[in-house]
Amino acid sequence: MLEQIDHRGKHFMIGDEDVVDDVARERCRRAELFERQAQREIRELERAKAVAGPDSPDSDAGVLDR
Repeated sequence: MLEQIDHRGKHFMIGDEDVVDDVARERCRRAELFERQAQREIRELERAKAVAGPDSPDSDAGVLDR
């Protein structure tokens, strides 16, 4: 860690490069997990729509689309 002083005279620390990389890696990992979850939910929705069949004029599914 390296201590620095900004233009206002406040002290701050510059961390180890590995710490920043670890934070970035964790964010990427979480983003990948969210993306996989979203893809699973999209596939489930598509399967549910396929099982339900085409919308009929009096079905409740049309209400959800509005």
